[in-house]
Amino acid sequence: MQRSQTLKFMIAKLYADLSEVKQNETSSSILMPLVRRKPKISSFQMSNTKFQPPENLSPGQLSITKNIKNHPYPNNKQNILLKNTTTDISTISTKESYKYKKQNISETPTKNEIYYTKKTFIESEDSIIDDDENYYKGFIGDSLAYRYEILETLGKGAFGEVFKCFDHKNNINVAVKIIRNKKAYKESGYKEISFLQEISQSSIETSQKLIVKLFDHFVYKNHLCLVFELLSLNLFQVIEKNISQGLQVKSVKSIIKQILKALEVMHRLKIIHCDIKPDNIMLKDENKDSIRIIDFGLSCKESKKFMEYVQNRNYRAPEIVFDIDYTTAIDLWSLGCITVEMLTGKSLFTARNEQELYKMFLETLGYPEKSFVKKGRRCNMFLDRQGRFKIKIRPNINTLCNVLQGFDIEIINFVEECLKWNPEHRITASQALAHPWIISDNEFEYDNNLILE
Repeated sequence: MQRSQTLKFMIAKLYADLSEVKQNETSSSILMPLVRRKPKISSFQMSNTKFQPPENLSPGQLSITKNIKNHPYPNNKQNILLKNTTTDISTISTKESYKYKKQNISETPTKNEIYYTKKTFIESEDSIIDDDENYYKGFIGDSLAYRYEILETLGKGAFGEVFKCFDHKNNINVAVKIIRNKKAYKESGYKEISFLQEISQSSIETSQKLIVKLFDHFVYKNHLCLVFELLSLNLFQVIEKNISQGLQVKSVKSIIKQILKALEVMHRLKIIHCDIKPDNIMLKDENKDSIRIIDFGLSCKESKKFMEYVQNRNYRAPEIVFDIDYTTAIDLWSLGCITVEMLTGKSLFTARNEQELYKMFLETLGYPEKSFVKKGRRCNMFLDRQGRFKIKIRPNINTLCNVLQGFDIEIINFVEECLKWNPEHRITASQALAHPWIISDNEFEYDNNLILE
């Protein structure tokens, strides 16, 4: 009897053990797929997640994230998904900070620090950051790299757009140039950075006083961004402000001296600016004559030219028109044109096309030497098969003496030396600094009052 009860007990225990093992195996097999799947998130949780700050933020940074708002455009409501990123000493490589169509952020300058997030938004897969021409679609209040707040648009050019921004880290206004999202324009932007750094290393005084200061540069939403000091008016705006009457000679001379000092350093490094014009000569302060040269996007080395067709048409040298290999001398031609414009308030050569520009050259400077024209790859546009000039026009009907009537002979001579047909005969920056008109006033200081006529 006792033996049968013991046997029953052992059978019951064995059955219980087998049932427990089977139950564990069943539950384990059910749980395995659940571990690998992401849990479903309700719409309420997703909307809540939009405004959750990233982990490991300091209390000061945490308070900033509470100000996050949606994009002001109703068709572009976005989610914010902030993730930790890895950083090196100089830049931070962000793999999934943002999600947007066919674009990735490669770097930001924030070094994992958030200074400004107002109106910052994450692009959904259907949203578009760039317009049809690959310009960044910035808006007032937009945040660049969690640091720079867009305040207004300053200007738009072929290579990108410039915004006035507030730097929330240093509490200053800056100008941020956002390069168009295309390979060629990005390469030009990196080239501009390289030239500015090279000039800075070569001459600290020149870079600090005469060349625009580059504070920072980074890649944001696949756009190269350059952060510059914020300047005042450019020379074109100053001339317009004076109702095209020109500036006083003393102010013109001061500005020309500063440009020449900058060109002397650049040309010593074999750097050609390629786009010297009133728009690219900025005043540091509105009522002072202290200037900064900006926009090195077209710049190149004499030994390595990226483009054969450079310069604004109104300030374009003859060698560019004829398609002759150019040198640093093209910057001096542009300087001569700017000198006349500052003195008279009117552009010396205002042409709608190359043919019209060439005619204006003839009216002011007379015919060039045929041997010089023949060097050009476009000489057949200006010379026939017999080597005669195709365009017949009365030369020298609007000479520099007529244009600068009433000005000192030394000023006229200075402009004539800058506007020689042949670049080999043109004055250099170093020679121009020793010109009688330039050295006539020995006391030369920056930040003089800008005097209008």
